[in-house]
Amino acid sequence: MITKNDALKLNVEILQDSQSDKERLTNFLKENFPSTFKDGEFSISGVLAILGLDKSVSGYELNWTGKALSHALYQVQSNKDLILESGKTNAQNQIIIGDNLDALKILKSAYDSKIKMIYIDPPYNTKNENFIYPDDFRKDYKDILKDLDLIEVDDDGNEVESESLNFIKNIQGSRSHSGWLSFIYPRLKLARDLLRDDGVIFISIDDNEMANLKLLCDEIFGEDNFVENFIWVKNSTKNLSKTTSTNHEYILCYAKNISEVESVSEMFRIKKPGFDEVNTILKKATDEKWSREKTQNEILEFYKNNKHLKGIKGYSNVEFRDGKFRVYTADNLGAPLSTGKAATYEVLHPVTKKPCKIPNRGWVWTKEKMYKMIADDLIEFYDTHERIPRSKRFLDTVSSDVVKSLIVDNTDGKKELARVFGECPFDNPKPTTLIKYFIEMSTSNNDIILDFFAGSGTTAHAVIEQNLADNGNRKFILVQLDEKIDEKKSKTAYDFCKDELKSKSPVISDITIERVKRAIKNLKSSAEVSVFKMIDKPNLTLENGTIELHLSNLTPFDIARNLLLICGKTLDKELKEIIKDRLFICDEILVIVKSDEAVVEKLKEFESCEVVLNGYADINFDDFANIKVIVGDRLKVVF
Repeated sequence: MITKNDALKLNVEILQDSQSDKERLTNFLKENFPSTFKDGEFSISGVLAILGLDKSVSGYELNWTGKALSHALYQVQSNKDLILESGKTNAQNQIIIGDNLDALKILKSAYDSKIKMIYIDPPYNTKNENFIYPDDFRKDYKDILKDLDLIEVDDDGNEVESESLNFIKNIQGSRSHSGWLSFIYPRLKLARDLLRDDGVIFISIDDNEMANLKLLCDEIFGEDNFVENFIWVKNSTKNLSKTTSTNHEYILCYAKNISEVESVSEMFRIKKPGFDEVNTILKKATDEKWSREKTQNEILEFYKNNKHLKGIKGYSNVEFRDGKFRVYTADNLGAPLSTGKAATYEVLHPVTKKPCKIPNRGWVWTKEKMYKMIADDLIEFYDTHERIPRSKRFLDTVSSDVVKSLIVDNTDGKKELARVFGECPFDNPKPTTLIKYFIEMSTSNNDIILDFFAGSGTTAHAVIEQNLADNGNRKFILVQLDEKIDEKKSKTAYDFCKDELKSKSPVISDITIERVKRAIKNLKSSAEVSVFKMIDKPNLTLENGTIELHLSNLTPFDIARNLLLICGKTLDKELKEIIKDRLFICDEILVIVKSDEAVVEKLKEFESCEVVLNGYADINFDDFANIKVIVGDRLKVVF
């Protein structure tokens, strides 16, 4: 194999996982504000001078024990690769099994700023929950702990955990606020990186961490990017409570860039209930050339039989206009109370030719606009001029409503899941109706939706249903830890996995995958899903004075796919094999997994493609140099 020094000798670019916030900011400051560095070191005083701030002035921020460590966990690169376990190699949808902190880092290179919506339902830090993500103390994070002086090396070369690290460990294991914040912080930082500029995140939470989560999100996403704290009224009560029966949860919503979100006219709007049904009646009336009276009666009959559709019932006036039947509601033309006294010009009745009655507060519009509306036949006059005319607002011009912060959804997620499996193997699953509500208000047909606490797979189920409802092509990515199911605590889930799914060692992700499969089958959806697991990257170690290379058990295809992720190619991109197990191509990028004479000769046929070489391939320096001569600056290496 070659080394990084070999690549540097030949002036070959070494590709790495996407830059961290720290690296991006450092490079930006060096390029645009060189005074922020002195003798090659970052200068805080230089930054303060540019901002015109006094070093002695303190600000306001959320702090907790272990924050520095959790920020370091965000910065460090993952030591994992993806391995395809099942499904089509380039399916539009993906399920990733493993720690979501690793998964988010793996996705970052290819999905940075590409996710439109994220929904997560993380642990609520209640007395009934245990953390099953031991982020802080994995072996591959030892370098971080050493950098932060949380692990020290004594005179004999032994690693000794500091008192601070022991303190953090105790906090982590006690369901403390500090432990929960340290757990969620790096994941939310990575989530923000993945969001598009007009992307949004929805986070389910309850009272245990609601206040802390709001402060944390203000820090990560910015206070100005707060959208809403939705209150979800659930179909459940706690009659054994000694005080009140809490039957609601919260869903915090933040935008990556609120101005970008506000520029999208249909975001945070949902189609008026009954809109499609009314349009169907009107289309039929137009196609079959009904009379206006018959059309009017059909519309009124529909409203009578659907009394729950309160927001649309006002649109009951039928008019044949622009070659088709349309319905409108008649609006008050009086000026709002907040504007005070408005214009009081004359509006002549089209039949009596006398001035119509003027609203007490005057007209809502200027004289010019009013006359334009009359000319366009958008004003409804009564038989007499003694009544105030009204304006016509057509349903097809206001097809959606602004979403409200209070969500009353009585759908039972457990019953819904039981309909999928025959029984409910999961505690407290969210209903698909809730997730579809967020999908409808924040996404378009081709957007990507991410859930990195996938649980029972509700988000994927909701995406599939919403796509069928509006003929959409949204894609989903789920991430779920392969957490072992405790036979005693979760017997229904354990038995379901053992008996129904034939799992040798039942884990939560078994249920996630099966739920998605059954949703696709039951809904007769054409959706396809790839399932990936995570495996350790190849790595070099020093053992008994000898450098040892530890290769992972990735197939050549998996190696190529992981190299392409670092090149920014998403998991749904088609990956073609040019030379079996050795040379692949994806979107004008050639990937050399293994090199030999045939591969080198084949490269000559591709004069414009970028070429990426697996740094751990079995290749000597001379062959590497030969490839460099053929390819030139198009050659990149990934270790």
